[in-house]
Amino acid sequence: MEKTSKNRLVMNTTAKIINVLSSSLDKPSTKATLSNLRNSIGRPISDKVKSLQIIFEYMPEELLSNSFEMTKEEKAILTTLELYAIHQQSNTESVNGINEGNWNNIGYSFKSLRTEGEAGNSIDKRFNALVTSATFDELAYHLRQMVKLLKSKSKNTKVDYPSLAGDLYNFLWENDERIRLNWERAYYSYSKSEDKKGEIENEQ
Repeated sequence: MEKTSKNRLVMNTTAKIINVLSSSLDKPSTKATLSNLRNSIGRPISDKVKSLQIIFEYMPEELLSNSFEMTKEEKAILTTLELYAIHQQSNTESVNGINEGNWNNIGYSFKSLRTEGEAGNSIDKRFNALVTSATFDELAYHLRQMVKLLKSKSKNTKVDYPSLAGDLYNFLWENDERIRLNWERAYYSYSKSEDKKGEIENEQ
């Protein structure tokens, strides 16, 4: 199967899993799953069994592998679900922004941190560390830090997690320069609301 088709399956699989979780946030079983995903971060595969279970339940047969290591598809989906679990913690409404506004590019989600009162230089430095990550593990680390900031400082901001899974999958295939550029375009993009804010401040 070609990479483009696999990318679509990665996104669709992620969407299915998150839809199931988002539709049952008040259930103990869902809370346990999200907790398992958060607790699996940074742990070896042997400690990720409970987290991987939900992936394998929804993984299309054509993405399954007999490899003793995680496939790119599994790694992209699991990393995305771990980020979603961090963002969703203690939220009663889904933080998944699929098909909602500009959230299909995580750069737009992180941009909200620049426009909601956080010191621009501090956030910009964190974002720049993210987009200059040399490895996937480094990228995942910086994504976790940025998502934690979203959770604490930007309550109304969502992330299109299926689209993020697709981006992470492409990053793993060494299409990282395109991903970096797309995120940077969104993060630093011109915003009319910023102009209006500046006009109001100047009038004062």
